[in-house]
Amino acid sequence: MIRAAEACACPIEEVGPAMAVSCPGQFLLFMSILESFINGRCDLADPCNRIKSRDQLDDSYDFVVVGGGTAGAVVAARLSENPQWKVLLLEAGGDEPIQSAVPSWVTAYWGRNDTDWRYYTEPQEKKACLANGGICSWPRGKMLGGCSVINGMMYMRGHAADYDGWAVNGAEGWSWFDVLPHFLKSEDNKEIGSGVSSQYHTTGGLMPVQKFRYAPQFAHDVVSAAIELGYPPTSDLNGETITGFTIAQAMNDGGSRYSSARAFLRPAAHRENLHVLLNAMGSRVIIDPLEKKVTAVEYIKNGETKTVEVIKEAILSAGTLNSPQILLLSGVGPRETLDKFNIPTIQELPGVGQNLQNHVGVQLSFRLTKEPDVPVLNWATAMEYMLNRMGPMSGTGMSQLTGIVNSRYAPSGGRHPDIQFFFGGYYATCGDGVVPDDVKVKEITDKKEISISAISLHPRSRGYLTLQSVDPTQPPLMQPNYFYDEHELDVLVEAAQIAYKLANTTIMREKYGMTPTEGYGSECEGGGLSPTPEFFRCLAQHQTAPENHQVGTCKMGPRTDPMAVVDMQLRVHGIKGLRVADASIMPTVPSGNTAAPTIMIAERAAEFVTTRYQQAKRTPAELGNRFGHPSDSSANNENRPGGFGTYSQENKDDKLTDNETNKNHQWDQRWKPWDKNWHGWHEWQNKANSDWHKNNPQERSQRYYD
Repeated sequence: MIRAAEACACPIEEVGPAMAVSCPGQFLLFMSILESFINGRCDLADPCNRIKSRDQLDDSYDFVVVGGGTAGAVVAARLSENPQWKVLLLEAGGDEPIQSAVPSWVTAYWGRNDTDWRYYTEPQEKKACLANGGICSWPRGKMLGGCSVINGMMYMRGHAADYDGWAVNGAEGWSWFDVLPHFLKSEDNKEIGSGVSSQYHTTGGLMPVQKFRYAPQFAHDVVSAAIELGYPPTSDLNGETITGFTIAQAMNDGGSRYSSARAFLRPAAHRENLHVLLNAMGSRVIIDPLEKKVTAVEYIKNGETKTVEVIKEAILSAGTLNSPQILLLSGVGPRETLDKFNIPTIQELPGVGQNLQNHVGVQLSFRLTKEPDVPVLNWATAMEYMLNRMGPMSGTGMSQLTGIVNSRYAPSGGRHPDIQFFFGGYYATCGDGVVPDDVKVKEITDKKEISISAISLHPRSRGYLTLQSVDPTQPPLMQPNYFYDEHELDVLVEAAQIAYKLANTTIMREKYGMTPTEGYGSECEGGGLSPTPEFFRCLAQHQTAPENHQVGTCKMGPRTDPMAVVDMQLRVHGIKGLRVADASIMPTVPSGNTAAPTIMIAERAAEFVTTRYQQAKRTPAELGNRFGHPSDSSANNENRPGGFGTYSQENKDDKLTDNETNKNHQWDQRWKPWDKNWHGWHEWQNKANSDWHKNNPQERSQRYYD
């Protein structure tokens, strides 16, 4: 470690495995030196707020959160805002590495056993990922922050039609109007008034949102090319204009990544009532078979299986692939699966592991014949980042660019687009440090290559997840059934055609000489400069873009839905004291990246729990603090964004929940996208809180035990 000239308030400790080893050998020397500099920067290391793993746990906790990923970090942090509650967070991995804070090193921790679950699907039977033998790779973060540490940080909520569809199809209380306040609760948007509107965004939350400090010129030129094709310019796909191409906002600040753990969990690191156990994999929930109530959580650490008692609730936030696995191992799921593995059935729920959905696409490759392949990362760009947190290392290259459009198969009206484009290239990931001069640049014969992944946002294919062993350390069996319904292939043919038209626009053709990469897709017939639809269908099946937006395996829905696993407050049907709070509860996948929707779900889950157990409608400051000092847990948090200032709003959750039984309740201050005079969600919250006395505690109790 090469320390910064300025002294840090706390000693810096190197956290996480080295990043440099993920680069090719010829870059190792420069990358090791650069990594040593990065590890010594106070703002990136954040030594005063790092999470410390608990050496000795208490015998019992009010709440045990299983999984410290994108959702779990939020849930644990929010619940620990009440100093009356003891909260334990179990995380299978370690703390997020210091180096993961560098935006350009976005993929550095993929494919590594210590930071990635390295999951692979079942063979796709000659339908998808054929270039890899039909097996698709699904990187999943294995550390505090989970996938929010290894994703592209793009802040996309999906569209209003996604959530209204949830509500119409049974997930009452989860319409766009219902979920918007919970998106806003976590958001601290740094660019309101500069391309984004306060009508759709807010400040004061724990997650900083803004564009990266650097984007390649090529990204800006792609936006111009899209305008040439007729797609409207937009600076915010989460705002009024939901189609078009833009350099997206991302979860970052100060030139560095903000994972959910960094944004939510680190500010809570010094709370005496929050315990975190790292490198401890939650394996099973212990349920009393007679009362069907959770009594403990089982976990594995250092090869030893242990249990911890649960007083109130266990919350599974292990993710779309691991939460259903834990339920199955706990005796909750399809009876035939449980019988097959000799697991006693505690609660038969046929939907556990079913309804697996994921975005899927085709990866296209293009060459920029007028752009020499000059490495983006060198000493000059490295120093730009080291000194000012600027330059290529402060962004994700072309990955921050996206486009959303309608295909001919999209719902009529244009308000539910079904195609998204992701881009790759111009990465400042690895380099040897050499800064080439103009003469050497002219001698470079290799040309830049760019990838475009065209994605189908509304997949109709449904897969499933099940056990392949009773050993919790073994991965589940994952069958996505890509292209089982050929609707996705039809959409991708049109999406690929749009991408080729984009490459042939004036600016792309004249300035960059952009052409399809020669030989790419040679296994498919009908390629070349004017490829046929059959070529694109074949290419989608060979060069599949499997994405990492898996959802749906613990579907949310009413009891009347035979495939529903959790109710609208995320309580597992038929089990007391157990909830699921992560992307697995989504009935259908949103039209975009899933990180922000997952954080929204976690915010709602924490509020549901808070509402259920809040004592005498009093604030934590009035209740006092059983664990630690009031100065840390109450006084300092009272006015903190997302802290106890929001704690007394628990009745808003009850009002939302009352929609399940009170069909005549009407909101007269509903937010509408077309209403330019909407005054903000805070007024709506205040109105909801003013009517708290109308809620019936007895009815809430009955709903909890349904």
